[in-house]
Amino acid sequence: MSVEIKMDDKSVAQEMERYVSNLDRDIYTISNIPEEVVAVIFAYVSRSPKSFRENIDTVIREQEMGRDRAEKFHEKWVLNYGHASVAEHATVHIGVERVSRLFSSLLECANEFLSFTEYSQRYQRPRKGDNYIPEELDSHPALKKEFEDLCDFQYEVYSRLNDELFDFLKRKFPVPEGKEERPHFRALEKIAFEDARYALNLSTLTNLGMTANARAIEQTLSALLSSRYLEARRRAEEIKSEVRFSVPTLVKYANENPYIVKTRDALAEFSRGLGDAEKNRPQNGSSVTLFDYTGKGGENPQAEALREIARGLLFEFSGLSGSEIERHLSENTSELEKIFSIAVEALGKHDNPAGIFRSVNYNAEFVLSEAAWHQLLRHRKVNWTIKEPSVNEGVTIPPHVTESETEELLLGAVARSENFYKKLVDAGFDDIASYVVTNAHNRRVSGSFDLWELYHLTNLRMSEGAQWDIRNVVEQLARSIEEVHPVFVQSALQRVE
Repeated sequence: MSVEIKMDDKSVAQEMERYVSNLDRDIYTISNIPEEVVAVIFAYVSRSPKSFRENIDTVIREQEMGRDRAEKFHEKWVLNYGHASVAEHATVHIGVERVSRLFSSLLECANEFLSFTEYSQRYQRPRKGDNYIPEELDSHPALKKEFEDLCDFQYEVYSRLNDELFDFLKRKFPVPEGKEERPHFRALEKIAFEDARYALNLSTLTNLGMTANARAIEQTLSALLSSRYLEARRRAEEIKSEVRFSVPTLVKYANENPYIVKTRDALAEFSRGLGDAEKNRPQNGSSVTLFDYTGKGGENPQAEALREIARGLLFEFSGLSGSEIERHLSENTSELEKIFSIAVEALGKHDNPAGIFRSVNYNAEFVLSEAAWHQLLRHRKVNWTIKEPSVNEGVTIPPHVTESETEELLLGAVARSENFYKKLVDAGFDDIASYVVTNAHNRRVSGSFDLWELYHLTNLRMSEGAQWDIRNVVEQLARSIEEVHPVFVQSALQRVE
């Protein structure tokens, strides 16, 4: 039976005002209601003629019964019948503190629908001793002591690098005439922070703020509870425990996924038979290799990609059918670039390109420093395939470190990590070895993405304020794509330049 809400009833109106932003308009926000109850209120719209405000009024009248109803609803429709999209209406904000940089990367890559803001080593100086010490080492005191000594040593190197880089930068970039000393030195100090952090390892602690819907959280927890890393499994249990205050039913059955574990182990075993990597592969600095792209193998990759975009744009804006558009473009190939030009000529720096840009695709392999990777991984529209951290892919040395003649300091920290990494692997502690990889060590990853995301990457990561390392990586990517799709890259870079 429909509940009629009489807004002229002052007490009802006052009560409703606690939960909705207005009482008489078609669009309104909802707040101060448990997240799982919000999800139910929204889910009712598919089968009920009631307004959201009417359903909220029902929940208010029921009070705790509303929570019980929500729990039963989610048990039936989300958990038993698989209508998981309902869970997307329940959102949780989570503070994640004092976790390793290794774990933060696992968490941020666990699901594309998670939103993060993370402590930045570019702007803040970590404290000595702020490292995650793997609890597996508690029963191996000698290795634990060596792990702690490594972290202390690398922090001392970090501090020395920071001081020496700052002094070098003050000599190289004196205070400009007419400019105040303090803001100038603050900018130089930030650059020193950026480069000195390459001496720190992945056990360094960090903090994150995370926002996610219950569906994404459930999938994330399942992935982390199936992780090879003990820290990930422990932290996932803690996250599960805390989010149950907000979405108790929707994460109730988030557990280790046997499929993930068994498949990972089986593929790792199979891959051992492929042999070792080339011994001379490690390199200095980053590299990008473009493996696949729209039009690859064709006579004119650029024309094929332009045709893909033109076809979509004309389908949306003309009265022609798909087959009619194909005929038109076949007879008027000179129009391909013109149509693309119309689509981008008004594109400003803060605009997103047309959705059809997602129909042009790329796949690339990146070798880049951990410092750069922790920035690139935040681009969640890229489908990442990620190798574990290692010391086998070479290192990236900041140019200012080389210029200031402090390279030996950084390489000393790198070498000590490499020696201990190999010792841990030889002792059967492969998972722990990942934590001693430094920010300077390179990681190998591959990413599948589209032209829409390329525009976003170049606009953000090649701008004046971008960190030098990630800017170099994205510039290499852009130049690789420019060889096959020059029109696209030239257009994208116009917003940067």
